[in-house]
Amino acid sequence: MEEIDRRRFLKLVSGGSGAVALGVMLPTKDLLSTKRLLSPTSKDLFTFRAVAGIPQGPFPSYASYVVQGTVNLTTRSGIITKTVFAGPPELMSTIALPGLSRIVRVTDVRDAGDYLEVRGTIDDRSQLHAGETPTVDIQIYRSRGIASARFVGSQIKLKLET
Repeated sequence: MEEIDRRRFLKLVSGGSGAVALGVMLPTKDLLSTKRLLSPTSKDLFTFRAVAGIPQGPFPSYASYVVQGTVNLTTRSGIITKTVFAGPPELMSTIALPGLSRIVRVTDVRDAGDYLEVRGTIDDRSQLHAGETPTVDIQIYRSRGIASARFVGSQIKLKLET
């Protein structure tokens, strides 16, 4: 598994560097509702939102990786969005960095008690970068309050917001 480092991350978002600078000044804590996260809206329907600062590690985060969506455990379907916003999680803006948003169509869900294993596919393959796979695997650990998803070849741990 390949780690994402600061240099590689900055190359990825170089086209949106102005958006990053502007985005740090526009916090969205008040703009985004976080009350319905990983809570059942019906017996088999889960809505969640998970956030992580990127790049991860000892350096400061310049952006926020947000994975959110609704999963139906009965029909094993749903929609999940993966988006990178300018600014670290504590100062996240509403500006999505260009070329880094994905819409995932859920194709299978496995409820293993403590966690959900969600599989999906990105239908719009024109958005994918070279070497990026259209297959998506996301693990949601309800009791630990974390989720795990890939970003640019690295497995990222995201915090479920409550």
